[in-house]
Amino acid sequence: MVTKTQTTPGAGGQDGQLAIEIEHQVEKLMNDAKQEGVPIVGHVLEGMDNVGDGGGTGGDPFTQLFASGFGWIIDTVGFLKDYVEKLDGDSAAVQTTVDSMKLVTENLTYVAQGHQEDIPSLADWEGDAGVAYKASMKLLREEIICLAHVVEGLGTLAAVSGSMVITLRKIVRDLIAVGLGTIVIVLAAAVAAAFWTFGTSVIVGIASSLAIAIGVGIEAARRITMLQEALGRQTERMGELETIAEDVADGLKRFEKSTTPHRSASNPDQT
Repeated sequence: MVTKTQTTPGAGGQDGQLAIEIEHQVEKLMNDAKQEGVPIVGHVLEGMDNVGDGGGTGGDPFTQLFASGFGWIIDTVGFLKDYVEKLDGDSAAVQTTVDSMKLVTENLTYVAQGHQEDIPSLADWEGDAGVAYKASMKLLREEIICLAHVVEGLGTLAAVSGSMVITLRKIVRDLIAVGLGTIVIVLAAAVAAAFWTFGTSVIVGIASSLAIAIGVGIEAARRITMLQEALGRQTERMGELETIAEDVADGLKRFEKSTTPHRSASNPDQT
């Protein structure tokens, strides 16, 4: 869990310490998120560069059954369609979201850099008020950088989550396609031997086809269950990023007094 971060002037310790602490927290969340893909899709999923399309939308793997003349077996193995339908993901929509997050990250970083360049202009302001104001401005730069890290983290988590769904959809689709291809071979052999086995081979072929389909379904279900658990952990990580952002927002409340219009002494009703 992320510990609550105090963002008041001077609370960050040395200059830049607050931003460094938040960066480390966000980096850990992002690295943990990327590792989620290893047991599910077999490799680490990267962040905001490219969500990918999982190898394209692909065709309906069941068409090969109809093309082979064994469409009638659909009644037996058609339950495999459910596993593909459970993995609905729009790679273009996910990429649009990720690109937006990336742009916001870049803009916040740019603002922080510009703010850093403006701080030296306060060098001639002395006294307690000047010292306090300069400390607050330095902290503001850190807070902007912290928010940039948070947005980058959100973009990475969104990209990884989308990639898990999209990549797993391709894997499950390929599993089903291979399984159905094997069923076609089994049924073709069963039909060819039907005359010599008085039709018994067809019955065996259907039973074998069901066994193959069940095996594919178990593997697909196992991975989908792992995906659901991983997405649950991703949601928790996004909650931690939200907590960091809320802590930074609490620190920014110190500016409310200076930006809220004051009532005039001569006109108490003035706002």
